[in-house]
Amino acid sequence: FTETTSASGIRALGFDKPRSSGGPTGIYASSATYGHQGFTGTCFWVDPKYDLIFIFLSNRTYPTRQNTTLIRERLRQRLQDLVYEAVGATTPR
Repeated sequence: FTETTSASGIRALGFDKPRSSGGPTGIYASSATYGHQGFTGTCFWVDPKYDLIFIFLSNRTYPTRQNTTLIRERLRQRLQDLVYEAVGATTPR
């Protein structure tokens, strides 16, 4: 349920997968990573290669749906990269 059906796919049967560049995960997330990013900004990513789980709880829609700070500042991706750096898992995919 974590394998994509095509080489360019970003969705598996049960979860999202990281893109080859950019996208919802940080730059250090391995290709084995799977997870989900929801509309309100909450996300979780599991990386079995590094035995790492990243969970980010938020409310992107506060105070209004027009709040784009999380997207514009790439806050989730930057925080995820800091976690990978803290555990020494710094090989970009």
